Amino acid sequence: MADIDLIDVGISEDTGYRSSMEDEHAVYRRPNLQFFSAEVYDGHGGRRASQVAAEMITPHFLHTWNRESEKTLSDQLPLSLFLRDAYVAVDNHLLRESVESGTTGAGLYLIADRFFAVNCGDTKIVIGIDGGVNELTVDHKPDAPEELERIERLGGYVISFGVSRVMGILAVSRALGDSSLKPFVTAEPRIAEGYLGRENDFAVIACDGVWDVLTPDIVIAITRAAKDAQAAAENIKTTAIDSGSTDNVTVIVLDLRAYVAKLKRGKMEITQIIDGANQGR
Repeated sequence: MADIDLIDVGISEDTGYRSSMEDEHAVYRRPNLQFFSAEVYDGHGGRRASQVAAEMITPHFLHTWNRESEKTLSDQLPLSLFLRDAYVAVDNHLLRESVESGTTGAGLYLIADRFFAVNCGDTKIVIGIDGGVNELTVDHKPDAPEELERIERLGGYVISFGVSRVMGILAVSRALGDSSLKPFVTAEPRIAEGYLGRENDFAVIACDGVWDVLTPDIVIAITRAAKDAQAAAENIKTTAIDSGSTDNVTVIVLDLRAYVAKLKRGKMEITQIIDGANQGR
């Protein structure tokens, strides 16, 4: 049985060259459920949306999962559905409360040997595999073919002047909040589901202030060279800023080595990708 208390967590953040900090992060541990999550939310147009997301998404998921567990096993719905519903519910809450800001988000959820990598926007999750690295998320950019098709099908448009922007405003095509850009900017997350393996050594969740200037290969190399998870997070943040990042920078590093050491699987396995945003194209 995997022990989530064996996961060493490092967190580092910096306002960078911005005038204010709009990022938020969250880490949840529930040993009785063998549950762990690490999440980064990259706000824009203010910090309120990212604060609400960090405070509400995982509690919403845990509450729904708890209610579902009261059903017989054969009647229970997939956990990925509850993660998707948590994003959509928090997005609806932001709209009802007239929160004008928005936020991207990415969270790595672990339940025993299972993982769910959830993202909406361009906050990214990478995980070490057998000396290399695997990207568990896909950036949601307005000029990506499926994103562009969806936006135009809904009556929106994308303008590109160096950077592609939805309605000429936002440089991501998925985010929570952003009421003025609905329905073109959706909070529908992409979810990669699967099983961890003994090959998984580290995971990194970070905002685009890191990924705009550092590749996943560089980030995982920095992580492996550090003395512990906290040092790795600090080193990634510093390297991103020194490499020219002009954005807020938030990094979470997870040292998974002790956690996965006794797993039966040697290799990580991705079993399915769930993404409802472009269904019915």
